Amino acid sequence: MVSPWFSIVVPTTCDLILIKPPTVLQLERELFDKLGNEGELIVVRDQWGNANTARNVGIAAARGIAICVMDDDINLDCKRLLELLSVVRDDKNVFFISLDPHFIVINREMLLKVGGYDERFKPCMGDDVELMLRLERMGLKKVFIQRQDLKVEHLQHPRDRSRRYQLNQKHLTWAYLEHRYLPLRKLIWRKNPLEVARRVKWVLEWLLYRRYQRRSILSKR
Repeated sequence: MVSPWFSIVVPTTCDLILIKPPTVLQLERELFDKLGNEGELIVVRDQWGNANTARNVGIAAARGIAICVMDDDINLDCKRLLELLSVVRDDKNVFFISLDPHFIVINREMLLKVGGYDERFKPCMGDDVELMLRLERMGLKKVFIQRQDLKVEHLQHPRDRSRRYQLNQKHLTWAYLEHRYLPLRKLIWRKNPLEVARRVKWVLEWLLYRRYQRRSILSKR
């Protein structure tokens, strides 16, 4: 049996027995019906309340040389996606990433080597940033993909934007702290004392998370 050369991992909260996510339907129709056994589509239902865990489960099961991880609520240009996968198949030292939506195309071996997604992060922009910083530290070349390049269309829009913004800021603080991307003073200092207190709390939370919570099912840490 010939192994697929690419894998696409899609985490979802949908009940897969009752409904397929729109991203999955598009991929099946426009990509997998035409390519047959060249690729595999891995859809992981999030049973953990954390899409990053679902992503890592899919990554662990994938067999392709090139792998793409994406959200389940978008339409995109499948032809362009295949081009990106082909580039990564031929050059394992480059990866393509878009922070909105969650989207990465990368060599599977390198993604496993770096330990996949950090499961201490709830799904938000910060988890992609943290992964990107780890990959860059390994020496991989980052290429940002813009929404228009992939012709991305979001089919759902997040609710409670203020809470999502706070979660973004919290996770970015964690990522920058972990990788020493910014000095601690810049991470914490704000003109509003309440905002300073909030960021000090985030720093202390991260120190506890680092010590007591597992980073990833793909990592020994």
